[in-house]
Amino acid sequence: MDIGSVAPEIVLRATDGEEFSSRDAVKRGKLVLAFFPLAFTPG
Repeated sequence: MDIGSVAPEIVLRATDGEEFSSRDAVKRGKLVLAFFPLAFTPG
């Protein structure tokens, strides 16, 4: 992705069973996503 490009929508199921949509979250304000490759995994 290039800086300033629109990220694809991400939809996940939360631990409480509710669905999280990045598109809905952005409507409520800024959204920061952080990715941690191999975090909490062996290897």
